Amino acid sequence: MRTPALRYALRTLVGPWAVLPVIALEVMNFVQRGMPWRGEALWTVDWFAIALFILGPLLAGAAAVDASRLSRDGNIHLVLATERPYRPYLRAAAWCAGPVVAVHLLTITTGLLVSGIHGHPQWPGLTGAVLVQVLAVCWYVAIGSAVGRLAGPLVAGATAAVGAFTLLHLLGGGSGGRFEPLALGGATVSRLGYEYAAGYLLSQIVLFSLTGAALLLLPLRLRSGRRVPTAGGAAVLAALLVAVIGSRYTLPDQRLVAKAERPSDCTGTTPEVCLYPEHRRFRGQILRHVDMLTEAARSRGYTALVPRRIEELSRTHRVTSPEVAGLEVPADAYTTGRVTLEDVASALVRPLHCAGLYEEPGPGVNYWRREFSLYATLLGTAGAEVDPREFPEPARILTPEEATDIKADYARCRLEGA
Repeated sequence: MRTPALRYALRTLVGPWAVLPVIALEVMNFVQRGMPWRGEALWTVDWFAIALFILGPLLAGAAAVDASRLSRDGNIHLVLATERPYRPYLRAAAWCAGPVVAVHLLTITTGLLVSGIHGHPQWPGLTGAVLVQVLAVCWYVAIGSAVGRLAGPLVAGATAAVGAFTLLHLLGGGSGGRFEPLALGGATVSRLGYEYAAGYLLSQIVLFSLTGAALLLLPLRLRSGRRVPTAGGAAVLAALLVAVIGSRYTLPDQRLVAKAERPSDCTGTTPEVCLYPEHRRFRGQILRHVDMLTEAARSRGYTALVPRRIEELSRTHRVTSPEVAGLEVPADAYTTGRVTLEDVASALVRPLHCAGLYEEPGPGVNYWRREFSLYATLLGTAGAEVDPREFPEPARILTPEEATDIKADYARCRLEGA
């Protein structure tokens, strides 16, 4: 049963109704692109920040309209005459932010349950990142509340929404190299191999808390019938501007830091296949493809194409030994849920331990001819239909001796041969 306070809020405020489009946006964000974040706790938390890029301006606009209505002629004198004139604004802001925060937390919690908890998630960092997203919601509402006290509903709503959208690009555009208060996540690629930087999250928490509280408590006065900040309020606004701008040059500039762990979910021998627990949903497919390719290669005399070990790569971990093949889950596999035979074959023949593959301008044409030939040969041993003429560089089916020679060159990182 709805309480009188809820009935009053729904009847007089815009903010509580903002939760309806928020629910729709959260659901769409949850299911889009096949939920590629599943398995990775950090990516899961970061993914749900995507909705905040739309929710922020929406909430700022709604909060501005409500604050403006409280400040219009006929109401403002009732607000300013109270012992604590900020209370009506706080109540209106709470009705706007509270339901949205509840929905957002429920969405993240559901996402983590669907994702599953694998590996060794960094719970303090994950908790901090979720708190940052919650405070960002409140911060957007605080901005709208402050703007709404100074202008009419239509102007305030439009100004707050546009201003919040602009701030998003100025303070969270992902340019890197500086602290960005509105860098909230929104990751669309795997975050495996990284963890949150505690100093960055703490800086965001402190900045959002202090500046948001100051905006919500912004004092007003009437001058010539116009609503303006008091002298103290103007000083607070100036201090907030200095704090936000100064934070970009004084606070930590790296939101994520490398956490280069080796994959620990290992199976089999020669090759031993090691994957990350976070990606166990791909495990069955990868093992089937590895078995098919390595058994076919051995049976036809291409033992040089069978590595001793296969390790999954992350954003910060790569192989360092010629006896170890590096396997990267392709970007589209997170969406489709499929790792193909071709993906695994490519990993088995590429010498990812060689620094030359990571340097500019990269290996030359002869390297690609040799790699494409190895790739076509390995797939051919497993009965896959391959037309070497379709490759970007000419390729051909190699003899076992030719494949062994190329792999010997790769072991010494002579990528293009003698």
